[in-house]
Amino acid sequence: MHPAPSIILFTVLSGFGFGLISIIGLLQFLNQISTVDIVIFSVIGLFFSIIGLISSFFHLANKKNAIKSMSQWQTSWLSREAISSIFCLSIVVGNIGWVFVQNRYFNEVGIILFLLSLFTIFTTSMIYAQLKTVPSWNNMLTPALFTFTALAGGSILLLDYASLVLLLIFAVLQVLFWYIADQSFIYKETSVGTALGFSKNEDIRAFDVAHTNRNYLLNEMVYKVARKHAIKIRYISFFAAFVLPMLLILMFPSNFSVSVFVIGIHFVGIYFSRWLFFAEAKHSVSFYYN
Repeated sequence: MHPAPSIILFTVLSGFGFGLISIIGLLQFLNQISTVDIVIFSVIGLFFSIIGLISSFFHLANKKNAIKSMSQWQTSWLSREAISSIFCLSIVVGNIGWVFVQNRYFNEVGIILFLLSLFTIFTTSMIYAQLKTVPSWNNMLTPALFTFTALAGGSILLLDYASLVLLLIFAVLQVLFWYIADQSFIYKETSVGTALGFSKNEDIRAFDVAHTNRNYLLNEMVYKVARKHAIKIRYISFFAAFVLPMLLILMFPSNFSVSVFVIGIHFVGIYFSRWLFFAEAKHSVSFYYN
């Protein structure tokens, strides 16, 4: 599918923001974080979450339709994401205000923030995981990958060595996801014939392209990336998102300036990983335009 920069930034930045908020909430619940750190890092998480959500608006053809994203919460994961985002960020703002003024916090608010931010990340992932027409997304690895991407990124600033465990889990999930993506259409009963309405056993080939000009389906659902380029990008992503951050954390633990640098390197890896997430996703409709 078309890897629109606005959607990539949305999933990367908001994922990091809500991941950081979830880590703060967990530490607040466990009483393992100071009031100063809650205020500082909650503001950082709030900033990235809001910037990520704003960037998603630029993918809309009609920006006015954004207000409608909350109207279908019974059936739409997008609506659930919008609603849970507002609830979560509202609680974050209230928590920041209370801690800043009273110089103390409620542990119970921490667990609410932890669970609600994780649910928000989950709703984002389910927007893609629910699509049966994109086999590489339509599995439980997608929400697991989104969740641990957010937790791993958010943990780098606060958890030191514990973040290594989350980064390692994230790395394993990412490799598994790439493997599943490569195998996604091998066992699918989809071909040019079935896309045109014929039996899967019939050898059907398209005589000519479906359209002489570009259209919405081609622009949004059919995107090709050269295999050799995809492999190179995977190596870059893996090194920047996992290998280099883990090495730096081991070499310079509890160093905030190094952690900020690690976040920057990690973002580069996550950006390429998320670009591949969209660029390598093969929609079933692409067979019609084969």
